[in-house]
Amino acid sequence: MNMNQSIQRKQQEKELKTLYKKWPEIRKFLSSLGCTKDVAEDLFQEALIIYCRKRQTPDFTLDVEPFFYVRNTCKLLWYNESRKKSKEATFSMTQDVADINDDWFEQEMRFKTMEIALEKLGKKCREILHLFYGLGWSMSDIAYKIGLRNDKVVKAQKYRCIQEAKSMVSEFNESVTIQQY
Repeated sequence: MNMNQSIQRKQQEKELKTLYKKWPEIRKFLSSLGCTKDVAEDLFQEALIIYCRKRQTPDFTLDVEPFFYVRNTCKLLWYNESRKKSKEATFSMTQDVADINDDWFEQEMRFKTMEIALEKLGKKCREILHLFYGLGWSMSDIAYKIGLRNDKVVKAQKYRCIQEAKSMVSEFNESVTIQQY
């Protein structure tokens, strides 16, 4: 083994140790996808093997950090495995449709209502709310961007925009309630 190979092997060992230290983070990520601890461990090992083999091919270029490569490989392996299991499993519809929890639908309707209200707001209101809530800009930065005098004017305008949006949502909810009866 020449000096170059020795250095390369030490770098690979260091990289693997770093990846193994990230195992809890990857396990948590896989469990959020519905993967059990044992399966996650197997997938992690398999992803590391895939990564090591890929690293040894001369035409392999790594565009992301090794951690993200291994994590995404684990995710793809999990999706493949769960897809295979779902094809093998047989499902029975024992639950009555009326028993299905409709909370998700109600939440989706609330989001849709807020989305409609935001679309009906003026362009300036949408921009202020997007810059403040969506992008996390400060009031003074927003004032400079939009061309308002200072941050107090932006704060007052933001308050009016929120009140207008709340009013629209409230009116929409009242009209839906009236139409139901």
